Amino acid sequence: MTELRMDVGQLWNRRTKQFLMEVRPYIGYALQSASLALVLVMLAGTYFYTRFLNQVPPEFPLLQVAALVLWPFLAVCPIRTYLKDADLMYLLPLETELAPYMQQAVRRAFLAQSLLLLAVWMILWPMYAVAAGSDTYRFIYVLAMLLIVKRVLLAVRWRELQLTERPPVILFTLLRFVASAGFAYALMNLPVSWSALSVSAGLLIYLAIGQLTGRRSLNWHGLLAAELKHRSFILRLLNLFIDVPGIHGRARARRAPRKLLNLAGGRRFAPDSTYGFLYSRIWLRSEWFGITVRLTLIGALLTAVSSGPLLPAGVILLFAGIAAVQLKELQQMYRHSDWSYIYPLPPGLQDRSARTVRFRIHVGAMVVLCLPGLWTLPNPFYALAAFAVGCLLSLWYHYRPSKSTQRNN
Repeated sequence: MTELRMDVGQLWNRRTKQFLMEVRPYIGYALQSASLALVLVMLAGTYFYTRFLNQVPPEFPLLQVAALVLWPFLAVCPIRTYLKDADLMYLLPLETELAPYMQQAVRRAFLAQSLLLLAVWMILWPMYAVAAGSDTYRFIYVLAMLLIVKRVLLAVRWRELQLTERPPVILFTLLRFVASAGFAYALMNLPVSWSALSVSAGLLIYLAIGQLTGRRSLNWHGLLAAELKHRSFILRLLNLFIDVPGIHGRARARRAPRKLLNLAGGRRFAPDSTYGFLYSRIWLRSEWFGITVRLTLIGALLTAVSSGPLLPAGVILLFAGIAAVQLKELQQMYRHSDWSYIYPLPPGLQDRSARTVRFRIHVGAMVVLCLPGLWTLPNPFYALAAFAVGCLLSLWYHYRPSKSTQRNN
């Protein structure tokens, strides 16, 4: 029995390692796809957040907004158990020996969610300091109370997972969200003494209500369903950036104005537009569409809030260059497929069509980037000049002979 108990104690580490090894190949690709957009969003968010705090009107409800932001991070309490269907056969007879395993699941959930709460509170602290004053003691007090609230919510959440009937599950979930909203509001808006008193009383009442669940044995089917939901969420999130085997996203029609697609790829049924039609649709239905749109919109927003003769033009050219580099990868699609052996297509048409589609999409992105420059630059002609320079550089970048083309010639 002692050896069996030791094996159960090590089971958590093995299950965690197995899951990390399963998702590790996809995390790298996801970070490569999202890192640039994430960094740009963080830079833009930092800029606008700082500017907002410097110009916020006195009557703006900063503390209420901070409580609203904290609310979901308190209320959502996932607990990973890494249970599998086979455990119904092999671990169900050992339920009394699984207490250390389940306690480890709750502790790991508390650790991960505490780090997330710390990050959110550090982001909200400047907003709170503007409204209530920058007191280091208050920062530590609120953080400590947030961690205590999260620990109690997780403890009751674990008891929620043992419920088998749907009505009690809905009631306890609703209670958790309502209680979390009250705790967040009290910590953000009440003085220290009153917030400590009200939150402490609320936690005691919430713990007492949590004891009404009554069930002590594990709800195996409920825990398996919750674990499957957590696992599917992570894999579907990774599937947004790279194809994960076994995860198939829902097919959705992505509509776009036909005239814009024709401008990017040429006439639909013309022989000389065969590859242009193909590449324009590939761009629309792949991750490049989202990347191009996000980069263009972020660059346009930063251009709109920039000032001076050089900064807006620099932002325009910077984001135009990043978009050009991203669009260059479009040329790699179908580079090993030569349809001229099947259809009577001119040699070199595929390479020319890919370059043309890249250039036309890039010019469209530069139009959006340069529009805010018409009023942020000292003279609207400066925006037109930046657009002209960007088009010339784009023309050179997209149509310059590549090394492979030179070797073929």
